[in-house]
Amino acid sequence: MGRLIKYEIKGNYKLFGGLFIIIALLNVLLLTRINKWSEQSIIGLFSVISITVMVVTLIFVINSFRNDLYEDTGYLTFTLPVSGNKILGSKIITGVLWFSVAGLIFFIFLKILIGMLFDINVLERINLYFNVKGIFTLGILFGLVNLIMLLLMIYFSITLTKVAFKGKKMSKLLGFITFIVLNAAIFYIEYKLINIFPQTIDFSLDFLKGSQGSLIGPSNVDNQAMFSINNSQLNVNIASLIYNILVYIGLFKGTGYLMDNKINI
Repeated sequence: MGRLIKYEIKGNYKLFGGLFIIIALLNVLLLTRINKWSEQSIIGLFSVISITVMVVTLIFVINSFRNDLYEDTGYLTFTLPVSGNKILGSKIITGVLWFSVAGLIFFIFLKILIGMLFDINVLERINLYFNVKGIFTLGILFGLVNLIMLLLMIYFSITLTKVAFKGKKMSKLLGFITFIVLNAAIFYIEYKLINIFPQTIDFSLDFLKGSQGSLIGPSNVDNQAMFSINNSQLNVNIASLIYNILVYIGLFKGTGYLMDNKINI
């Protein structure tokens, strides 16, 4: 799989590198506007730039996978003596890698921006009430899990569309419709499971408190999601957790199977 990952990086590094350089330059230009533009304008533009780079990164990652299925660029990939699971695994790993670089750029400029806009005492006071590092780590973990889940659904939808609608000109639209239907089905079944089996595993969130803070969440919540916060605890619905693990293993294996047995390049 290591060679596949290197092949993926080699084939796309110029595209992603160009994107990241442009985003870095835009952020540098934005930093030069501090004390000339209002704080609201600076923060708003920074948010727009950050959202844009994440959306464009996602589009590039999706197109990289789609091109291997629909364009001549995929001929070499699918003639290699490797399984569909390994090809899919390399796609997911490189996708996570590109998002990690985009995220790193975001956090570097966010730290610089906060340091230039706000007094250091404000940041110290925030740390008194919240464990910023703990929240940051937990956010990265949840973001990583959700990104992998999203990529698996997208890749399965594209592959299924390629198999089911061979030669169709509207493959992108059909793939998008497949993705929407798949999402709706997965979340509807999950919703029903949570209502039937509401039992949860509870984890304390005390590690997110600062030295003088208290982390208090809403109480008596009617939980309708796999994860919820209730009275300073993270509640994980057991049935939903098991269901999601099985679903995304199934999506991974299903995509790999289709790539091995049903895709003709």
